[in-house]
Amino acid sequence: MKRQRDEDQEQGGAEPGSGRAQMSVPNRRAEMADIARRRAAHFANYAEDDPTDDNVHAGGKEARTLGPWSSAVELVNAREQAAEQRRLKMAGKQRGEAEEAEEKGEAEEEAERLLESIAAWRPSRDPKLGPRPRTRVQPLFELCIAMLVDHVDCIDSLFGVPDVMRVRLAEAVCASCKMEPEVSALFAVDTPGEVVLPSCVLLDPAALSSLLAECITPRLERLELGFVGRGFGDAEATLFAQTAKKGEACGNAGSMLDSLTSLLLGGAYRLSDAGVKQVLGACPRLQQLSLPQASRLTGAMLDGVEALAPSLRLLNLTECRGIGSTQLAQMLPKLTSLERLVLDGINPESGDEIVTAAASIPPLRALSVSMCTSVTDASISALAAQKPDLQELKLDWCSKVSDAGILALAEGCKGLQLLSVRRCVRLSDGALSAVARCGKLQHLAVSNVHAFGPFSMAALAACCAESLETLDISFCRAVTDAAFGLVADRCQKLKKVSMYGCSQITSNSLHGHGNEELACSGIEGSFHQATR
Repeated sequence: MKRQRDEDQEQGGAEPGSGRAQMSVPNRRAEMADIARRRAAHFANYAEDDPTDDNVHAGGKEARTLGPWSSAVELVNAREQAAEQRRLKMAGKQRGEAEEAEEKGEAEEEAERLLESIAAWRPSRDPKLGPRPRTRVQPLFELCIAMLVDHVDCIDSLFGVPDVMRVRLAEAVCASCKMEPEVSALFAVDTPGEVVLPSCVLLDPAALSSLLAECITPRLERLELGFVGRGFGDAEATLFAQTAKKGEACGNAGSMLDSLTSLLLGGAYRLSDAGVKQVLGACPRLQQLSLPQASRLTGAMLDGVEALAPSLRLLNLTECRGIGSTQLAQMLPKLTSLERLVLDGINPESGDEIVTAAASIPPLRALSVSMCTSVTDASISALAAQKPDLQELKLDWCSKVSDAGILALAEGCKGLQLLSVRRCVRLSDGALSAVARCGKLQHLAVSNVHAFGPFSMAALAACCAESLETLDISFCRAVTDAAFGLVADRCQKLKKVSMYGCSQITSNSLHGHGNEELACSGIEGSFHQATR
């Protein structure tokens, strides 16, 4: 009975519900049609929102970009913009490729032209004639110097002998290891203007003190003493300063060394920072200071050096490894008159810092950082950008320097006259030829740069024919016989070439070139001029 009542209720309750569903369908259809008409009117006649209008979009203004028409317009615009961007990109790429191809073509043409010039070289002298004969008669001056050296212990005085001849004689005596205390006194007396003794290894402290006491006069302008480690220490530096101040005690206006402009103390391993300051205090007009291999020096000697030597133009601190790179970098910008700086092997681990500091010296024209193995392309590029007037650069054993640094030099330092890159094994023939094409090189050293070859040699012959004077191509085995002959013939100012280990150079170019003054060393039978 219960089941029958439930079925009757279900059947009875279905009739009213089905009627309402049938009546709601037309209303919903009419409502949707009305919305469609209003939306169609909206898309057909777009206008800004009217605050009195009933907006049919749930999202307000943002909803207007969500419709099919707006989406289609955006797609069309985006497609056109993308096509325009692709067109511009392709046009730029084509221009870049065209320029690159043009540059590459010019480089290839230049390379072909250089190679053709090498291939076209022919000996201007019959190689079968062999080496050119040496000068048989030795110059009279050299004969006189040799005779004086042989009998130097018999010379009583050099009074009246010009300084230039004194210097030549002193160099020859030192080369013969005859610069003993008695002989050294000859070059210190009679108020010389220049005292140049390249080797003082036989002079003890007493002999060197006596020499300094004799040569320190108001006339002295140049004092260069090499290998003074044994005889020159702080005590001798004190004596040097006291002797220089004798002029003040005698009523003179200044120091006895007011005229001294050049001072070299080579290998002074007993000299400390305090001794250097005493020496500098006695030389107020010093322009050139060289203290190579002074192992006791530290950064303390750099404090106040700009005040002690305000006119300093040359500073040589080769292998003074006790000087810190930080102190050196702080001091260098203060030397506003410095033109030449030699820091070979001073601190192998801080090369970039030193080169960067040197680049900030306004009048700098020459820099040598050989054996500073940490020097990189970054510091060389910065140096080239800041010092367009740089004339001399030595980078021997700087193995991290590559083509990027050398190309920066070729681009920024058009007046480079001396370049030494011995054992810079990362350099290529093309980069070195770019430097040669600047046309100002007078001295080039590329020993053990294995890539140096025909292109660079041809560039030297084409662009440096009026300037090149010395060339070191030792162990550059890519240099061909014809390339050397071309350089020797065209560079008539070339006087000296070192070519040890150049296996491709034969007698065809060695004896067949037309440069009568050229002296070559490194290959047996290559010396055809007396060493001057």
